[in-house]
Amino acid sequence: MDNENREIKEIPEYDFGVIEIIKAGWERIDGVKLHFILGFLVYVAASIVVQLILGSIFPQGTTENPNIPNQLILGVLSIPVLVPLLVGLMMMGIHLSRGEEISYKSVFNYYHMTGILSLGAILVYIMTFIGLLLLILPGIYLSIAYMFALPLIADKQMGVWEAMEYSRKTVTKHWFKVFGLMFLLSLLVLVAIIPVGLGLIWAIPLMFVTIYALLYPVMFDGEEG
Repeated sequence: MDNENREIKEIPEYDFGVIEIIKAGWERIDGVKLHFILGFLVYVAASIVVQLILGSIFPQGTTENPNIPNQLILGVLSIPVLVPLLVGLMMMGIHLSRGEEISYKSVFNYYHMTGILSLGAILVYIMTFIGLLLLILPGIYLSIAYMFALPLIADKQMGVWEAMEYSRKTVTKHWFKVFGLMFLLSLLVLVAIIPVGLGLIWAIPLMFVTIYALLYPVMFDGEEG
């Protein structure tokens, strides 16, 4: 057991090409797009319901005069509802990478981990927020560095801080490549919104498949990029 713990904490050696992995992601989404789109729609629907219910209890104010305390309360209270769904989407990609059959219904599979996932999400948010206060750049660094903390908690059964540090140290080896990949995928999502959002049918699955079915196993499962 001690040997296993030492092994999982070793920071793996890996590398990948940004354009190459996006191309591979594009080829990989064929046949699984519907599951990711339906899973994402479940997440969006849950977000809307939470916003409507909690927003009626904690008014958010207007654009000109926002109620910041209520916005923070709504954000914290929505975490236990939304974070397990988001992790479910991430894990769909990870299961796909292992040749397992996936279904959009699996987005509900991680509510039994609500406590630890919520704690992880809150701690990542706090650390990133503090980083943004410190001249912004540390916050940008941490927002990318911690991006695999939640799936590591769900997939590897790591503790919160252990997962955050393992994600941070691993991402840091090729931080600029990971940042570049996230930037390009986010840009593709923004462009996909323009034609009445129809492009999201491809852009959303591409993002989850590229990051979690292709990049995650290269970084954390020892696969070659």
